[in-house]
Amino acid sequence: LWDTFTGKGRKESLSHYHDVLCLAYRPDGKQMCAGTLDGQLSFWETTNYTIQGTIDGRLDITGGRLSTDRRTLANSSSGKCFTTVCYSADGDTLYAAGSSKYVCIYETSEFVLLSRIQLSQNVSL
Repeated sequence: LWDTFTGKGRKESLSHYHDVLCLAYRPDGKQMCAGTLDGQLSFWETTNYTIQGTIDGRLDITGGRLSTDRRTLANSSSGKCFTTVCYSADGDTLYAAGSSKYVCIYETSEFVLLSRIQLSQNVSL
């Protein structure tokens, strides 16, 4: 991470197990969220760059499945991840969307799923 005013690095690296695809800062600047290629959302405190919590979003992305369901391309979590994250104006919720038909809304202090909205491809609306 770089300080744009001084041109110097503030933090060399934030450790993630997979490639980071998206990043957003909370409006007050005290927290940031990084979405990775494996569907993880990592929440970092921006003063000391320590991890506050993580969300495993793989089942939220796919919608989940029962143990009796066949694994198909439509319900597989393979290759599905969040490609964009955005905080609400008050910073209490995070919106995450990507390579699936769902937009997930998370609470940013307890790191829990509040809602999952299915996007429609119905053009007759």
